Amino acid sequence: MRIPFYITLPSCLFIVLMTWWISTRRMDFMTPPSTAKLEEIHKKTIASLPISRTQPEISTVAAPALPNIEQTANDPSVVYSGTIDIGDLNPPKKLDTYSELAPDGAGKLLKLALELEKLNAPQRSLLAYERVLDLSRANPQQIDLALHKIRLIRPSLPAWNPNTKLAHPIVIHIGTGQKFAKILPEIMENITQEIQHSSSGLIQCSFKLNIGESIRTNDAPTPVALWMTGGNKGNSSTDVLSFTSNRPETLHKDLLKTIFNLIRGQLSKSTSYNPTPEAMDDARIALSSNITRLLWDEYGKTLNPPPKPR
Repeated sequence: MRIPFYITLPSCLFIVLMTWWISTRRMDFMTPPSTAKLEEIHKKTIASLPISRTQPEISTVAAPALPNIEQTANDPSVVYSGTIDIGDLNPPKKLDTYSELAPDGAGKLLKLALELEKLNAPQRSLLAYERVLDLSRANPQQIDLALHKIRLIRPSLPAWNPNTKLAHPIVIHIGTGQKFAKILPEIMENITQEIQHSSSGLIQCSFKLNIGESIRTNDAPTPVALWMTGGNKGNSSTDVLSFTSNRPETLHKDLLKTIFNLIRGQLSKSTSYNPTPEAMDDARIALSSNITRLLWDEYGKTLNPPPKPR
């Protein structure tokens, strides 16, 4: 049995009208959100980032630039004071070298790294310092010393992976308004090169801009949203983080810090390694020291998983 047209049409109109009257009549879809509202959204987005499955919370330990950081190498509560087996001095072949020593404690790893430095084996020394960060149960002083040493050694070494064809492809996606449309391509070209350098050649980075309409109020900060995916369509994605800015001169710095937080959150969510020490000052330095080369490799794998067998 068909319902007559003169009944269905008024019924549909009545339902639409009641929906508008009850739900959306007083909502304002035209006025841009205030700065305070955007900041509230930003804080909620960061707070919603998932944390590690094996840690109660993400570590907030940073590496301050302490002038006497080297002195802690003589502190037995920081570095193991006994003798230690140096082991093989041949060039290392694996990024997870010394991972089997992590259960012995951060103190012994630091002792090993310092001894390897004395024997002019910087690559092996760096790997031992990196295991302090990503696998051992290190205290804040041990993390500070490891970060300090990593930042001294890393710049002197060649890229772990010099072949870009073997790197993990990563795409940085940015959604924003017209305000930054002209300056973003150059900034992102520089950032992709910085990430490839920071990852020691393990990540091959590109970017994709999604430019929409700007907020109509000229003095309102412009929202910028970021997320990262694997190189192929349909690959995994990080969460989305956003910030607001009305200062083009700080955009590069804001983007680097947000990218660091995206990587840090993805690693905590998708791996069981230690949480990456937070970038308190310079995200550019943190990208090449707080994130170990092993974790860069793991990060690339989380966004580029192997194809499922058919």
